[in-house]
Amino acid sequence: MRQKKVKLSTLLLLGLGLTGLEAQTMHVKQTSGTQTSYLLSNIHNLNFSPGNITVAKTVGIPDTYALSDIRYLKFQDLTTAIASVDKQGAIQLYPNPVADVLNIQLTNEGNQLCIIELLTIDGRLVYKEKQNPHENVIQVNVSLLAQGIYFCKVCKGTTTTTTKFIKQ
Repeated sequence: MRQKKVKLSTLLLLGLGLTGLEAQTMHVKQTSGTQTSYLLSNIHNLNFSPGNITVAKTVGIPDTYALSDIRYLKFQDLTTAIASVDKQGAIQLYPNPVADVLNIQLTNEGNQLCIIELLTIDGRLVYKEKQNPHENVIQVNVSLLAQGIYFCKVCKGTTTTTTKFIKQ
């Protein structure tokens, strides 16, 4: 049962990392206390065989771990900040947590086309809208969404920013 949980957790978190949520590092902590870290961009493949996990890297020899010897797998640097900053600017979401209307404040100037996407924690798209904002605040009605953690992805020009919010 523990092996199934490790496999499911790994697949979900790795899948989230590959959908743009930017998990950057995977840590393998063994029961012996040894910890090995991998940049996700350097992982070619994770292979689960009976009782083992093999990390095939883009360069070098694959590493194999017995699932019974793994204390945990940890994915670090998931986008969980309330406000995200990138090279071009930032977005802020408020109120956070939100009940009815989510305000998305864009700090970049300009009237570029924006694509707003709301995603569930498991990466399912629940809202998408294209807007050409004339103001720096875009309002999105989230009253029909179930309570939980969501991600707001804003694509503006060549910049994409993903920020977490909580729906009450």
